[in-house]
Order: sequence, then structure tokens, then C-alpha cells
Amino acid sequence: MKGKRVLVTGAAGFIGSHLVDALVNEGCITLGLDDLSNGTLSNLSHHEETSLFSFIKGDIKDEATVMHLARKVDIIFHEAAFVSVPRSVVHPRECHSINVTGTLNVLEAARLLDVQKVVIASSAAVYGDDPTVPKVETMIPMASSPYAASKIAAEAYLHSYHEVHGMDTTALRYFNVYGPRQEASPYSGAISIFRSNILEGKPPVIFGDGGQSRDFIHVQDVVNANLLAATAPEAAGETINIGTGVASTVRDVVEIMLKICGKPELKYKIAPEREGDVRHSLASIEKAKNILGFKPSLPLEIGLKDYLAGEIS
Repeated sequence: MKGKRVLVTGAAGFIGSHLVDALVNEGCITLGLDDLSNGTLSNLSHHEETSLFSFIKGDIKDEATVMHLARKVDIIFHEAAFVSVPRSVVHPRECHSINVTGTLNVLEAARLLDVQKVVIASSAAVYGDDPTVPKVETMIPMASSPYAASKIAAEAYLHSYHEVHGMDTTALRYFNVYGPRQEASPYSGAISIFRSNILEGKPPVIFGDGGQSRDFIHVQDVVNANLLAATAPEAAGETINIGTGVASTVRDVVEIMLKICGKPELKYKIAPEREGDVRHSLASIEKAKNILGFKPSLPLEIGLKDYLAGEIS
């Protein structure tokens, strides 16, 4: 990867900023695009004096901006996204515009300018409410929300550009990503909200009985998967799950976090189960192992210690 020219969309966001870190460390000439609607420049402030990184404030929905930046790169990592399932129900047009039209802008620019590789961030949300676990890439996608529909559409465009134009494209279906720089909000992941509650001395709230399970993956493993996808020849045209292949219950996650922070006395509160919540989600990562050589490196407890570093009493 050293010396490659790369573009990261959503560069100031949670995952995008970690990807920028890795690319700069690899010696890549890195451009970061973000409109700062969700991301923050503080995530990139340590690159201010770095000659290998340049930040551009701009919108993925603007064709001219994307075309201008794509003209300068070999690889595009498309991380910019409308990421909230609940908000997508209220704002479906905005979700479509960012996730579908934005992806189409990236693909068209890449096609017209002969960009060597496009890697996009997709989501386990495409599996919908199907209770089958583990989730295998050959399962039929289910659009149980406008967000899921937008990710399915983005994947379809990606696949079509591979089939019709012979482009080297890969979609990575992220499962439940957590880690440093993931700030708590009503629309962020459960772990970031639990962290905020614990640090404020408030009991974490679990919806349902806490027996729901998820495949939680540390952001550094997600970044590693992106780097592997950019260089693995067999990844061309593929859609690949990115998880750990290990399920953890929400209750276990909270108890581990309370233990790490030395606050077991907080316990946790049980709230009514939320309508539409999937009971169990788990990635099959056989394809990631076989095609990318991907192997998760951070088990949950070690990953949570990293996320909570500096907060441990």
C-alpha cells in the first residue's frame, strides 16, 4: 500500500478517521472527504502536520467534488453514510440521497477516471429480521428499514459496476463496530451508550432481558479488513461479512464494562424490549478468512479495555 494515493469518504467519522490513521501509517498519500455533519475534525487533528494527509470539507452528494478528488487517487474507501435505522424511517429521502446517490457518485467517478479499486462500507442490517445465524453472504437480503434498503441498493450498484464495467469493487458488511472515537448518541451503537452511562455514574439501560446477542467487532479489526480488501485480488466483485464470528449477549457486555471500570455497584436497569429489535446477530466470517486472510485480533474484553482506556478507576 505504501505510496498509493487513496481517498477516504467520511474521513472525520468514527471508522473513517481510524482508516485514515492506518493509511497514513502505511505511507499512503491520503485524501479525506467529509461534510462534518456527523464527523469531527478533532478525530483528525493529529494529522495537521502530516504531509501525507489532506482534508477536504465537502459533500459526497456533490458529483463535481467527488469527481475532482477521484481524479487524484488509485483507491477509494467509501465510508461516508447515513447510519441510523430509526432516523432513516423519519428521513428516507435523505438516507437514500447519501447512501445510494452518494455511492453512485463514487462509482461513476471511479469508472470515468479508471480508479483501480473501490471498497464500500455496507452493513449487517441488510439481513433484516431473518433469525438465521450465523449470517452468510448468500442469504437473501431483507429491507426491514429504509437504511437497510439503501445499503442493499448500494451493494447492487457496486456489483453491477463490477459485472458491466469490470471494475474492482468490494462491499464489506460491518457487524456491530465499537471502539475509540465512537461517541454516544441516540443513534450510535449500544456499547458507546453504555460507556456514557457508566462514566456518568448512571446504571446502563438494557432493553429486553439482555439475552439478545450481537457480533461486536473492534474498529481496528474493521480497518484491517479494509486494507486487506484493497489488496486481495480475489475480493473483486465480492460482498464480505466483517465480524468476529463470536456472539456476545448485551448483558455480558454491560457486566464486562462495569468490571473494567470498577463500578459493579451500578448494576443495570431493564427496560421493555424495543419493537423490531433482532434477537440474535452473528457473522459467518469464513469468506473473509478465505478471501481476505482476515482474522479478528481483539477479543471483546480486550477491545473494551482499549475503548475504556483512561476511564478505568
